[in-house]
Amino acid sequence: VLLALGLATPAAGAAAAGAMAGAVSVHAPAGFFAQAGGYEYPAFLGFTAAAIGITGAGRYSLDHATCHVLDRPWVVATAFLGSAIAAAAVVGRRAQGRAAAAADAGTDAGAAAGTDAGEPDDH
Repeated sequence: VLLALGLATPAAGAAAAGAMAGAVSVHAPAGFFAQAGGYEYPAFLGFTAAAIGITGAGRYSLDHATCHVLDRPWVVATAFLGSAIAAAAVVGRRAQGRAAAAADAGTDAGAAAGTDAGEPDDH
């Protein structure tokens, strides 16, 4: 909503770009193209939001009406740094979850076969 209104444009653009970074990590296993469920469209939205956040709002925005109080260079740097840290945390947490699920799947496969993963088979 902030991005559409042009209010606090750097923070809004950074937040949307960070959210799309998480969406890209979800869609990355499917490849690039959106037709196959890939990350093409979330990446496009993220780059667009980042571009709007960096360039700032136009003449017909609430930022312009408020004399760009929330559109200062330090706000841009802080918003994008915070968004990058949050996106890295989300993507890292997702990668940890995938690794844990893969380890559990390997343990479950060994249990289903009637053997433990660490013990040799006596057959």
